[in-house]
Amino acid sequence: MVEANEYYFDILKILFGDYSPYVYLEIILRVIIIMTYTLLIINWIGKRAVGELGSEDILLIIAMGSAVGDAMFYPSIPLSIPILVITLIAIYQKLFVYISIKKESFRQKMHPKVVKFIENGKLLEDNLTNDKIDKNEVYMLLRQSGVKYLSEVEHAYFEKTGKLSVYKFDNPELKDSILPEDMKEIELNKNQ
Repeated sequence: MVEANEYYFDILKILFGDYSPYVYLEIILRVIIIMTYTLLIINWIGKRAVGELGSEDILLIIAMGSAVGDAMFYPSIPLSIPILVITLIAIYQKLFVYISIKKESFRQKMHPKVVKFIENGKLLEDNLTNDKIDKNEVYMLLRQSGVKYLSEVEHAYFEKTGKLSVYKFDNPELKDSILPEDMKEIELNKNQ
């Protein structure tokens, strides 16, 4: 922090600092690399990590928050740098959305797919590996939807938001309880 007796008001220094133009080129390159890398990592981690917001939204919030916070908190950073960063983030986001709309192959790679986890009261365990989720987590999501028996569920889909969409049978035969106390008994019976 600058001492009060050392401070003088200089609008050009507030806006541009004492940086060479190469610093701004470096910032452009840094934003492109970091945004791309972070987006790839968030998509690799999976949809459960981002929850209801999409990976692009999470990245946008984090990046914008950092740039805005730095601009407000550090007087040594000229305003042109965070303004450039915020503008580049917005351009990157708009470009990402545009490419996602125009290019089906890009959209399929960058946006998580909806995966069916349950069909006709049966857990589709092969589909769980796609999203790195185990059956206990699926059972938890089902219980959060008010399901007590696997046989109640006609179809269940793991959505892009990390939530489970559940469609129940009208008159199900109640079997295969997914309540924790019943699951322990099932596991004990399997081991005997």
